Amino acid sequence: MEYLHADHDEWFDMWAELADNPMNLGDAQCSFMGATWEYMGSTSDHHHFRHSKHPASGEVEYLYIERRRKVLGWV
Repeated sequence: MEYLHADHDEWFDMWAELADNPMNLGDAQCSFMGATWEYMGSTSDHHHFRHSKHPASGEVEYLYIERRRKVLGWV
């Protein structure tokens, strides 16, 4: 697992894709009871996110965003 810094080429795209997930209704943070989406790191295939209390479910949620380089065959 690696951690991408905010100046990485994929940073804004992965957060935009997180916001586009139907459960998030266009909001990449989804603030609820002091919790927001957290970036947990990336593998060669996916970016990993965790929300400790998502407003849509009230529960812990995990989302995995496929990496751009995987989609484009850059692996």
